[in-house]
Amino acid sequence: MNKDTLDKIISRLDRLSSAELRQLFLRLAGDRGLLRDVFDALRDGLILFDAEGKARYANKMAELIYNRPLRELLSEPFERLNGGTCRWEDLRNSGVVITRDLKVNYPEPRHYNLLMCPVSQGSEYLLLIHDDTELLARREASAEAEQLNLLTFLSSAVAHEIGNPLNSLGLNLQLMQRKLAHQPEGCREKLAPLLESALAESRRLDTILRQFLQSMRPGRLQREPVKLNELLARVLEVLTPEIAPRGIAVQESYCEDLPVIQADPNRLFQVFYNLIRNAYQSIPGPDGSIFVLTGYNDADVHVCITDTGSGISPEVMGSMYEPFRTTKKKGNGLGLLIVRHIVREHGGSLGISSREGQGSSVTVTLPRADRVVRLLPQ
Repeated sequence: MNKDTLDKIISRLDRLSSAELRQLFLRLAGDRGLLRDVFDALRDGLILFDAEGKARYANKMAELIYNRPLRELLSEPFERLNGGTCRWEDLRNSGVVITRDLKVNYPEPRHYNLLMCPVSQGSEYLLLIHDDTELLARREASAEAEQLNLLTFLSSAVAHEIGNPLNSLGLNLQLMQRKLAHQPEGCREKLAPLLESALAESRRLDTILRQFLQSMRPGRLQREPVKLNELLARVLEVLTPEIAPRGIAVQESYCEDLPVIQADPNRLFQVFYNLIRNAYQSIPGPDGSIFVLTGYNDADVHVCITDTGSGISPEVMGSMYEPFRTTKKKGNGLGLLIVRHIVREHGGSLGISSREGQGSSVTVTLPRADRVVRLLPQ
């Protein structure tokens, strides 16, 4: 209702009967109640300020966002309600719409977009609070999916270019081995071990390349019963030639009655191969240790890999899953991204805790095949 209409009604009040006045006030009260219901149904917080910067109305969503009752909310100053992103003088004097982003860390991380604008021809001002948390989370998930698709394409192309010369190298080594069989015995004793080592490393590279492609290629998991203790023992057996010369102690503590899980053994091998390799590479010198532990509860099986390495700084922790971001001189920044992708495919989760200079701990949690369903008591 505009000002002219209101002035006309006021000028005619003395001419209205009591019944007409009652009907008019009931209509105004009904209109106000309808608008209040509409504002309370909004999914955005709404706070209305008068010309002096005092809050005079807030809807239900604003109460939920600020977690304050209406009376306390309306007593807060404008600057505090917008998180200090805008002063009242700046809004009142500008006469324009102002928007700000606000990140809140307590009691939980949330992202808000604040819209502040004059209404009612500048006599009142509106603060609109929109929660962008879920939208940003969806954007991050979409961006991560796009990154994984790009990595899948790149990995296929790179693996193809590496695979061809690797196959050629293996074939030539085999030919050299056959020709060496016709050489004098003294020559064979000197060269045979070197050729055998080169062939073994060529086969290992081929295995790693195929496992990498398998882990990145989209498709259904080849699930089968997997005993994690035995899988971890195989991973450590493969990595022992790299770990032992550095004087790093590996301590294993396996839960004897660890439940069998339904999983893809090849992809899980890649997960623990990457994690244990990261663990020993983070130890700068000898006398370091790696601890590999397994355990379970009613719902999950977990594997914890702890090292006494250099740890991870808070700055790096925030971006460790970004592709091509790495602190290693010869790293490519894809290891942890691949690990998390495989673990999530299995319905599990990956947890990392670290303190710079003291080491890191990585926990892989995977669902049990015989998961116990918990119900509320009847």
